[in-house]
Amino acid sequence: MPKKTFLKLPPEKQQRILNAAADEFIEYKDQYEKSSVNRIADRAGISVGSIYKYFYDKDDLFFCVFNSNKAQPQTLAESDTLYDYSKKEIGLDLEASQVGNDLANIIFQNTSLFQGLVFSDTATPDYLEKLKDYLAKDQKRGILKDGIDLEVAAYLYSTIEFNAYQYCIAHDLDFSKDTEILRKMTDMFFFGIYRDDAEAKIKKE
Repeated sequence: MPKKTFLKLPPEKQQRILNAAADEFIEYKDQYEKSSVNRIADRAGISVGSIYKYFYDKDDLFFCVFNSNKAQPQTLAESDTLYDYSKKEIGLDLEASQVGNDLANIIFQNTSLFQGLVFSDTATPDYLEKLKDYLAKDQKRGILKDGIDLEVAAYLYSTIEFNAYQYCIAHDLDFSKDTEILRKMTDMFFFGIYRDDAEAKIKKE
């Protein structure tokens, strides 16, 4: 999340900085650690000190660039379920620009960046509250199982993307497979892996 000083800049200057940063990060996409804030400042025509007036560090700048190139899921209609929202959210991966895809691949290759994105950006109180709101509505509709802890369920959902990433890393799959694995994991989250009559059978054994 950039500092307030960045948000107060004229839109043209904001975009110039973000474009310069995107160019630098993509040029060093296979060696993120070698991307340079100094070169970004030179590309943007500003001082290095100004970068740190606008952003906390290089990762903060990276996430700002990434988010500016990523479609954001919109809140759906009142009648929609968390499952509807999930389908929309996952589908956004397919709509990303080339720059967005390049930046996503950088995240995919850097565990620390991905952890920062998921646990510092995605799993924020506002995002978790949005998920809990959807779950509460689904509970009122009577489509959740009895006794579901909405807070735990919301947090569990928020970590699925990270789990899909870890699965792809463990199985040496490239970024293009992440969405496919994410879809499978979200279906398991919503519909479970046991049959409806499994609980009775398991408790008898």
